[in-house]
Amino acid sequence: MAEDHVQPWKIPPIVQELAAGVPEPQSRYVVRDQDRPAAAAAAAMPEPAMPEPIPIVDLSRLSAADDGGEVAKLQSALQNWGLFLAVGHGMEPGFLAEMMQVTRGFFNLPIEDKQKYSNLVNGEEFMFEGYGNEVVLSEDQILDWCDRLYLIVEPESRVVGSLWPARPHAFGAVLREYTARCRRIADVVLASLARLLGLPEGRFVGMMNEGVAMTHARFNYYPRCPRPDLVLGLKPHSDASVVTVVLIDDAVGGLQVQKPNDGGGGGVWYNVPIVPNALLVNVGDAIEIMSNGFFRSPVHRTQ
Repeated sequence: MAEDHVQPWKIPPIVQELAAGVPEPQSRYVVRDQDRPAAAAAAAMPEPAMPEPIPIVDLSRLSAADDGGEVAKLQSALQNWGLFLAVGHGMEPGFLAEMMQVTRGFFNLPIEDKQKYSNLVNGEEFMFEGYGNEVVLSEDQILDWCDRLYLIVEPESRVVGSLWPARPHAFGAVLREYTARCRRIADVVLASLARLLGLPEGRFVGMMNEGVAMTHARFNYYPRCPRPDLVLGLKPHSDASVVTVVLIDDAVGGLQVQKPNDGGGGGVWYNVPIVPNALLVNVGDAIEIMSNGFFRSPVHRTQ
């Protein structure tokens, strides 16, 4: 019997289109009661106080070999939180605004234009890159209230140009510049991590520059939900990466993180603060493994 590739549950609708026409989310997006962002509020529980601020690290000082204070701040951030807010990263506010503008410009295109870059092959099978939803593996899988665009941006030999949006017209040029600048940020961070582990400064940077490592860009769009108390934009996860650099919308919050060293304190979620023009940098599972747990890959979600 031929395998059925078009079962309705395998191909969910684009969330942006779904959100425009339903009074409440479909059941496949509704998370369990205990996992809902509003669960604590419904139980009249106050928002948990941050045990300590998420550190803000100045990368321009971090790259100075004699600035032990900033390096110590980085170590504390990645051991206690697995992430930090980066300033002094060399990206001007106007450039960050341009990156956000082309991102919004793509998601605001008509659906038929965005579907030119679909992550479905022949409308049936998921591929890693492209525009659409997450991969659906089972009929009872709870889906994220999120549309996304995945692209490989490095190395150049792996870039699939046909999946890069032609509109907005500046999209490709801005993304390439953003990628190059993020690479410089990653190199500074990885060099510092190597020093903290007593390794040669170029140990991790060299591993990432051997032509085998890929860099992905992921663009997330969270449509307005008629019942935001029932859904999650992104379910809890850690990143299967080395380093992730995140440009956060400075007008809308929602990113939350668990503190790795909370001592098993019930999985408390803390809101990541918005710091204008700061980038969020977190280490991924690969760094936690390569550092033998010295640095921690944080579990995070978007509510």
